[in-house]
Amino acid sequence: MKRFFHGVLGIMMLAPISFAEAVTPRKDLVFADLGQPQTNPWVINRHRFQECVARALNIEQILADDENSESKHVSQAESLVARQPDAMVFNPLTSPAGAQVARLLERNRIPGMTAGRVVVADYDKEYNGQFLIGQMGTNLDAWGAAMAQAAIDDGHRKIAMIWNPKDVITTQYIWAGAQRVIDKYPDAEVIMEGRDRLSRETGIKYAEQYVARFGEGEIDAIIVLGATAGLGAQFALEQAGRTDIDVITCDIDEQVAQNIRDGKLSFSIGGHWMGGGFAMIHLYDYLHGFPIEDTQPDFSLIPVNASNVDAYERQFLNGCVLTPNEIRNISRVYNPDADLAGFIENFSNTWND
Repeated sequence: MKRFFHGVLGIMMLAPISFAEAVTPRKDLVFADLGQPQTNPWVINRHRFQECVARALNIEQILADDENSESKHVSQAESLVARQPDAMVFNPLTSPAGAQVARLLERNRIPGMTAGRVVVADYDKEYNGQFLIGQMGTNLDAWGAAMAQAAIDDGHRKIAMIWNPKDVITTQYIWAGAQRVIDKYPDAEVIMEGRDRLSRETGIKYAEQYVARFGEGEIDAIIVLGATAGLGAQFALEQAGRTDIDVITCDIDEQVAQNIRDGKLSFSIGGHWMGGGFAMIHLYDYLHGFPIEDTQPDFSLIPVNASNVDAYERQFLNGCVLTPNEIRNISRVYNPDADLAGFIENFSNTWND
């Protein structure tokens, strides 16, 4: 594992840490973090990696969750801002809620960055403020395309979806990537879609609806945007005895990994939870006087199936993905030649290779 990451750092041509050239690191920084409940594997993994970054950079974190409620998302942001943190990392529940958080940051002059979902589709063209300094995003089209291609490659052609509502901008682009792949195959189609706030309960609800409506041969796969709902859908299918329907999802924790090993889930895709830690490094460098050179870096997700699930679990679900020295070496505070955006861009491809 460590050999892999040292190899990544070598490929990125990062200079060794030189304290003589770097600025004096601050040890008094407090970052607020706002996101969704820890019932979501993505959130659990995000917090795990952010804690690794916080320890490496001597950052204190204040964590809050929105209970999957737009009003709670905004009220929690107000509570966090009232504590006057040095910076905020947040994952907007919806784009309108994210816009309200961005306005709070602007009014209170607190630098912030999104991790995961975004406030606007294109930061440089659409965002006019100063203190939302960027959006740590994901290669959304490739994300959706990978899930759809996994279904197609397994021979599935009658595909149902369980997806977020349309007020989440990012999910629209993921959907477009999936639809682009499905459209390439004349015999493939999306036979039904369900859009809702995703949870285990909504995964169960929509899977039960699909089972009731479609018999064997009329549906062969369900693509679910999120492992919590994906596991709910898989449970509903198991209870109904529908072994003819495959579940393809995203986000990976230990339970998802075990389900892939057991053949209950055929595919998931993950790693994008690292965006929270990367956003912290962006903000850390910004607070030390380094400008943000890439305001919307995109992390490419790592596809996982039975062939690589053991390797993924070993390297991403046990402790810190990067050592403290590796984290500091992609911060310009410690390494003036660091290229964080380039590291993010090449990370998943290097791991896959």
